[in-house]
Amino acid sequence: MTTGPQKQLSPRIRQNMEQMLEAQLDSLQSQLKSSNDVLRQTAQSAVRTISDDLECLHDLSRKSTRDLKDEVAQRRAEIESLMQELEQQRLRHGQIVTRRAVALILSGIALAGLMAAFSAFLGAKVATLPPPEPQIQLIPEQLTGSRTIRGVGGLGQVILLPPGLSPASCPIGAGTNRTCLTME
Repeated sequence: MTTGPQKQLSPRIRQNMEQMLEAQLDSLQSQLKSSNDVLRQTAQSAVRTISDDLECLHDLSRKSTRDLKDEVAQRRAEIESLMQELEQQRLRHGQIVTRRAVALILSGIALAGLMAAFSAFLGAKVATLPPPEPQIQLIPEQLTGSRTIRGVGGLGQVILLPPGLSPASCPIGAGTNRTCLTME
């Protein structure tokens, strides 16, 4: 037996190491293969899920677009119907306003004609009336001895009362434009 550095391993140890290395390589390969299989299955499942989700999203967007188009078409039909109704109402209102305007104009012309005829009648009536007689002022008996003084040019007049008479407040209900007197 030699004790010193050995340049080679014993064949038995070498064989054991090679077997261990091979077993570890086989184990690593099987683990790698199983990891690859799991990863491949996960990737395929993810691809299927994504594909299914995209197909579902595509169907949903197609349905939403179709529903939106239907709703837009329905709203458009409703708006067109309302516009036709408004146009018919506008035409009816225009006819009514035109009729009323014509009726007002014709009634205004007729009223003007009646007023002209009435004015002519009143003018003829006034022209044929006798002129009014001047008012005669009657002086009551108690005012005997009173005098009336007229202003310059006939403007205004003052009545001088006889002694013993003086102006007083008229009782309620005596009428307007009256002068009441009291004896002293």
